[in-house]
Amino acid sequence: MFGYVAVLGAVLIWGLSYIVMKSTTAEYPQMLFQFWRYAAVSLVYFTIFHRSLRAMPRRIWRVGLVHLGLSNFVLSFFSIYAVQLTTPTRVVVINSFIICVVPLLRWVHDRCKPTGQEKAAIAIAIAAIAFLIGPQEQGMNLGDGLAFIGMIGYAYSIVLTHRLLAKEGATVSQVSVLGIVGCMLFFAVAAAIYACFNQEAAALSALTSQPETLAGIAFMVVFVSLAANLLQVHGQRRLPPVTVSILFCLEPAVTAALDYALLGNKPSIRVLLCGLLLIAATLTATLPSKSKKRSKEATLDL
Repeated sequence: MFGYVAVLGAVLIWGLSYIVMKSTTAEYPQMLFQFWRYAAVSLVYFTIFHRSLRAMPRRIWRVGLVHLGLSNFVLSFFSIYAVQLTTPTRVVVINSFIICVVPLLRWVHDRCKPTGQEKAAIAIAIAAIAFLIGPQEQGMNLGDGLAFIGMIGYAYSIVLTHRLLAKEGATVSQVSVLGIVGCMLFFAVAAAIYACFNQEAAALSALTSQPETLAGIAFMVVFVSLAANLLQVHGQRRLPPVTVSILFCLEPAVTAALDYALLGNKPSIRVLLCGLLLIAATLTATLPSKSKKRSKEATLDL
């Protein structure tokens, strides 16, 4: 039960994070916003978990910093630009493609096939996604394409987190630190390149003169990079990757409500139907099957 509560808590925080990113980066470079965010949280992580990092084997460092860090970078880099070109609701709905990509990646890397119950949930989720990409008043745009690329990084981060926890024996704090620090290193390179061509925008004074941006970075550090990240990893210690990816499909419902309440972006009927189907997919994957109930009843009878 704690695994479900942890992942759903992370979903709630992430649903609000896209609203924060859109509203606080309107007048500040998105690239630098993400760099300062990850630099700050990396410092916090190293301060808190430095003892846990000393005993890690090199292979965990390599997978965590390079592969998991790159996956998080792809998600963060493309998502923050996508949210400026489309609505936060559409970004998180596109992120729900992980319901299809995570099982595919699990099969490619681990030859792990989804269960029958998970297959049913995937089928419902695919039907839900069809409402987004079908002909409609807005159509697909550049923001949707950027969000789709970010979703690929999202799916890989779920699979790699499971591998580090289940196969490499890494702890929750180790995986969280490596994913954040690895992402920060990639953003440091990207920010350095950006600063070479935009020195005035990259100046520290440009950041300190915008209190709303500073507040947004503080929110992303405390609630998203710390609280939500730790909740996700704790949840993945207790739940299979496909179930986690399905739970993340609840994010559109959360973001749509917040998007309308805070930014006034009213979701279309198609997006609402998509969200309802994604909730149905989540229930299909998480509710205990009849076979499990029968096995439990048989155990009690014995």
